[in-house]
Amino acid sequence: MSFHSGSARAGIVVLVFALCCAFTGQAVAADISKREKSKGTDTRPKASDVHVQTTVNSIGMKLALVPAGEFMMGAEEDRIDLLNEFPYSQMKWIEDELPQHRVRITKPFYMGQYEVTLGQFLIFYHSAGYKAEVERSGKPSWGYKDGRLVESTSFRPWAPGWEISYDDPAIFISWNDAVAFCKWLSNKEGKTYRLPTEAEWEYACRAGTNSRYSFGNDPQELVYHANSSDQDRKALSPKAVIATLGGKDNKQSATIPFPYISRRDGYAWTSPVGKFRPNAFGLHDMQGNAFEWCLDRYDAHYYEHSPDNDPQGPATGSMRVLRGGAFNYNPVALRCADRNSDDPSHCDCSHGFRVVCEQELGVAQAK
Repeated sequence: MSFHSGSARAGIVVLVFALCCAFTGQAVAADISKREKSKGTDTRPKASDVHVQTTVNSIGMKLALVPAGEFMMGAEEDRIDLLNEFPYSQMKWIEDELPQHRVRITKPFYMGQYEVTLGQFLIFYHSAGYKAEVERSGKPSWGYKDGRLVESTSFRPWAPGWEISYDDPAIFISWNDAVAFCKWLSNKEGKTYRLPTEAEWEYACRAGTNSRYSFGNDPQELVYHANSSDQDRKALSPKAVIATLGGKDNKQSATIPFPYISRRDGYAWTSPVGKFRPNAFGLHDMQGNAFEWCLDRYDAHYYEHSPDNDPQGPATGSMRVLRGGAFNYNPVALRCADRNSDDPSHCDCSHGFRVVCEQELGVAQAK
């Protein structure tokens, strides 16, 4: 399906279609069950087994109530063990995940069960007369043309370089775009929508676990839980490589074949949201599909002095946090603890977002 901006007719179609596309738990569970028949046997909880308190807002976004609680934030495993298991990893990738520390989330909050979809973003785009940063900046962004990663000024959320549906995550979204969406939705509903803090995001991703991923430690099981770089993706880029570091000074570079996981998840590009199993909080796609912007500024050393209760991130800094990995990233980037960052104006084919709501939404008080 192709999407084009600047058409009133297209805008009306987007609005009607997106408003009509509310997911139901039964439909998602049935689709997951059907697709997983080709992935082997797995007895972990499926979508139909996870029961959470949810509500739907005015543009059809389903939100789940995330309870208050505490967790251990940061890398849960020894750095050397991680480097041994993922030999292409670099120490600098994981140093900012330390030290692991206890964090308390003192208030419950609502979080989108899914990443914000293209259809939902376009409701905002047309209603507010908004222009995405990738349009107005005129700067080239990274995306795909003919299966190759290239920089171009032609990419848009609705034209990423492959066929995309209204139910795929909105991508080529800058932090500024995501904040503008939240402000628009807050004004529309009289409630406070925002991006999650980095601590809220990891707490919601882990959902009571202290493992590498929300379902355990085995990256091969990502095919049940996350859209990641699998054999479907390898079929598009069989000769892709990744740089490694070695030598006594850890500066000598080499390349090895890209570490695709050995199974198939059914998607080579982004997938419609909700196609993989949720975590224990009922949240889908917290790992993979698209990176998700967080509210916080980024500081590699923030964990050394982060407060115990509801950390908000550093007060200064030019970069903003991204979490969760994406469809075209290696399994290290999809870990619960993995931290990424980018300039708030940056847009590319892997950058999306999800929202939280601080205020009461139908069934419970979140603030």
